[in-house]
Amino acid sequence: MIRLLFLTVCLLLSVAGTCRGLEITFKPSVSIDAASVSLVDIADFDDQSDMAQALQTQTVSQAPPPGQENMLQTAEIVRNLTKTLQVPASVLWKGSATVKVYRNGVRIGPEKIQSIIAEFLKKSKSNQPEMEIRFIPATLPLPFMIPVGNVTWTVTPSNPGVLASSSMTLIFSVDGKVRKNIAIFGHIEAMTPVTVAATALQKGSVLTAAQLSLLTRNIAEVSSPCFDTNELVGKKINRSVAEGTVIERAWIDIPPMISRGQTVKIVLNHGDLHLTTEGIANMNGMKDQIIRVQNISSKKMLSCRVTAPGIVEVQ
Repeated sequence: MIRLLFLTVCLLLSVAGTCRGLEITFKPSVSIDAASVSLVDIADFDDQSDMAQALQTQTVSQAPPPGQENMLQTAEIVRNLTKTLQVPASVLWKGSATVKVYRNGVRIGPEKIQSIIAEFLKKSKSNQPEMEIRFIPATLPLPFMIPVGNVTWTVTPSNPGVLASSSMTLIFSVDGKVRKNIAIFGHIEAMTPVTVAATALQKGSVLTAAQLSLLTRNIAEVSSPCFDTNELVGKKINRSVAEGTVIERAWIDIPPMISRGQTVKIVLNHGDLHLTTEGIANMNGMKDQIIRVQNISSKKMLSCRVTAPGIVEVQ
């Protein structure tokens, strides 16, 4: 009798277990990274049956923008899933009547934007390591959020020369997809030692070392600065310059390496053949400039490249 009673209880428990349905319990609030909300994001499942795994993948809503939240009605979710899918009646829906969904994001604030621009400017001054360069924004954008993922960015100055730029355009991408495009207006400040006039300079005067100084100045709006005073000593300036002014290379008349009518040495290098002769320059020429030179012996006019003072090479 006791044995029969025991078997009966076991059978009843077995039947109850087989009739028991999947339990899905909604959470009151969740945080997600993705752009859509799946059922598994907002609910717990009491087993991992084929039915449970299939329901877990179902999209129930679009996620809010990064950094924002929305409220989902669980009754509506159940109604939609039941209507569109053949969900067994044995599935038991439990838990919160609403789910607050917050979407995680990456916050980009003014400090981050300034550091990105500063890093870009640091790389752009590689040919002038002593330069202290910074971008001074007129205004900065309010902080914004972009999706979680592999965040990358590009910086494009308004002027290819960088120093003359009046704005910086920043493009933020997440996992290779553009998410934010902003333009920051302002100006560049580039401080570096540069040649300035130690005294007032008169147009046409030949520069001496005493007239030049190397001082730290902002060269952001200087088109052709000179960073070595020795390069300008002995050169003629073609305009008047006030004391303390940064001297630009364009203001200097650099004497030609070869002058018209000058007797020059003509060099011919061709493989193992090396010949020299003399000629008369038919025009002025700077280093590496091609000029016309008349061979004194043959009277022929040759095209020659200026290689050094008094020396040209046949082309």
